[in-house]
Amino acid sequence: MGDTEDRKNEGRHSAMKIGIVIRRFHTRGGTERRTRELVRWLLDAGHELHLFAEAWDEELTDGISCHRIHTVKLARWLKALSFAVLAARATRKWNLDLVHSQARTYADDLATLGGGCHADYLDHFLADAPPLRRSWERNHAFNRVTMALEKAQFRHCSRLILNSGFAMRGLLRYFPDARAKCQVIHNGVDSGFFRPDTEMRTEIRATLALSESATVFLFAGSGFARKGLAEFLRAFALTQQSRPGCHMLGLVVGHGNLPFYRTLAGDLDIDQHIIFGGAAADTRPFYCASDVFVLPTKFDPFANTTNEALASGLPVITTHTNGASEILTPKEGYVVERSTDIEELSAAMRALLDKERRAAMSASARQTALLHPWKQTANKTLEVYEEILRERQTNHD
Repeated sequence: MGDTEDRKNEGRHSAMKIGIVIRRFHTRGGTERRTRELVRWLLDAGHELHLFAEAWDEELTDGISCHRIHTVKLARWLKALSFAVLAARATRKWNLDLVHSQARTYADDLATLGGGCHADYLDHFLADAPPLRRSWERNHAFNRVTMALEKAQFRHCSRLILNSGFAMRGLLRYFPDARAKCQVIHNGVDSGFFRPDTEMRTEIRATLALSESATVFLFAGSGFARKGLAEFLRAFALTQQSRPGCHMLGLVVGHGNLPFYRTLAGDLDIDQHIIFGGAAADTRPFYCASDVFVLPTKFDPFANTTNEALASGLPVITTHTNGASEILTPKEGYVVERSTDIEELSAAMRALLDKERRAAMSASARQTALLHPWKQTANKTLEVYEEILRERQTNHD
């Protein structure tokens, strides 16, 4: 049974008045999707929710008291700073039992660091950049403000929830004193929504003119440079060169600089074998149409697309710098050491051209996803809430 059905009757926790702080409340990003799932469970468990955000999708806010944070939009760094300051003021007005931030703010009881530690992100993303660019990026106003905000956040919060051990290790490299506050709670997946669907597969393959005999490698994610689209295309080209008789196609879904990557595909002489699907509000049909999911990301505390692909029955190829790799075993796919190791990526893709191997991994992938429902993520988060309230009561007594 998927999360969609399981969410009911989860009211074992005492009702609380909870503030949720997030920049934008929708379902188009990893942090946002995780927050939406948490909010669903909290509402169904009978808690009173107050949302503090710059913007939200109205259809997601039934049963929630919404409070808009009007940020200063003159510059990106000023927008981030003003959100933190104004959110702190707003949450103080409502006599909340606790405040749970999903953003870089500094007046909360706990924070879920969906994006990990910003300083650690810069280390990974700029690892191969020239020294001058690394220095410029670290001294950029937005990055300096972000790192200052997270330093204040880590000092103030009594708990820090990270969605992977990878993310926690990155944070502790910069803030070793925060270890006692940190707890890893992996993201979940709605396996009732994301699931293998033969009818949908046939329909979307026909729409995209994908031959049923083709092995389709899917790349899905926005922020193409960080997610490793260039590496995906290069590994695809190398795989095709080494197996010229194999019928393979690449499917790219997400938001990014499409002209640049179309040109790269042409330079690699694979443009006739790559389909750029653009951004999609619903990625489910693309999982159903595909055979293998490939995400050679440079930095992802926990890519939700990994769980979604597993739930859809896709073997996964990803990197150690994707925190979601922690839930993978060799039965579900391949984890490569570095996103830039094109040979290793290609070797994994070649292995999954084998139909029997894919079928075995597909069944295992689905079973692994079923072990990670959003219900589990939400209940572990509720346990953290209750720990905070118990400690507060003990200190008060």
